[in-house]
Amino acid sequence: MSNAFAARQWATMKLFEGVSRHKGKVLISLVITTLAMSLLLVAFTLSLTAYNSVKGVSVAQEMTIFTNQGVSSERAANLKETIEKQPGITRVRLVSPDEALGLIGDTDNTDLSFSTNPLPNILLATVSTDIPEKQVDETAKFIEKQPGVDSVAYDSTWNSNIQALKNAFAKFGLLTGGLLCGLILMVLLGSASLAATTPLKEALRLNSMGAPTSFIVRPDAWRAGFVFLLASLASIVIADLAISSIAPALSTALGLYHLPVTFQPLPLSWQVAFIVVSFLLGNILGGLTSYLGYRGKI
Repeated sequence: MSNAFAARQWATMKLFEGVSRHKGKVLISLVITTLAMSLLLVAFTLSLTAYNSVKGVSVAQEMTIFTNQGVSSERAANLKETIEKQPGITRVRLVSPDEALGLIGDTDNTDLSFSTNPLPNILLATVSTDIPEKQVDETAKFIEKQPGVDSVAYDSTWNSNIQALKNAFAKFGLLTGGLLCGLILMVLLGSASLAATTPLKEALRLNSMGAPTSFIVRPDAWRAGFVFLLASLASIVIADLAISSIAPALSTALGLYHLPVTFQPLPLSWQVAFIVVSFLLGNILGGLTSYLGYRGKI
């Protein structure tokens, strides 16, 4: 039997021996770790699902271009092609007078009847959210100068306001996410220390026999990894149950604002990755807390 295999066999034996001798501490460590991981999983899953759903909602503004009364559909179509070629314009839709009148009637729930339709052809030009205010103004002025155009309605500050809102949400997300992750990491570190059950006397004895520090702290590291592994499995189940229970209410609430969001658990591959990372993190934190506890004494 090789020394490496014997060392790992000894560490495995000490792992379960520590669990058996200190059931209370290990159980508390397991509960704390499970709750912390469940909170992290629920927050991450809800945030990721909401982001993936909301990011598809267009926030681009539309320039409303009113043509002069009497401009033909052919001339409006030519004007549409000209506008589509302008920088910052991603899409142009031509709204006929009859369609515009119907939209007004549907919005107001009224029956609009005219002997002659008073509305002109209208063009709706979607503006990219990436172009600056100056470019929006220049494009609007160019369109206004085109023959057959009566007026252009738009908001030159829209893109700047949207960008400012995105930056605010990004900073808020980084701040709150960083604080939450930092808090959970501290909780996990404390939880890992509870799983470090190797007595100081035994550590001193091993050190006096010439055992390296990595050998001494290995049982505590593996024990914390074992606890984190069990906690990650339990937290996935808890998070899935929590999301399943609150998802219908959240989806209904967001649906009132025309935000179709469907909350779902993380994909299986992500869950497997979470389990692996949790196991490795437990080993690292367990070994670290064990080393810090023995530092200066061995």
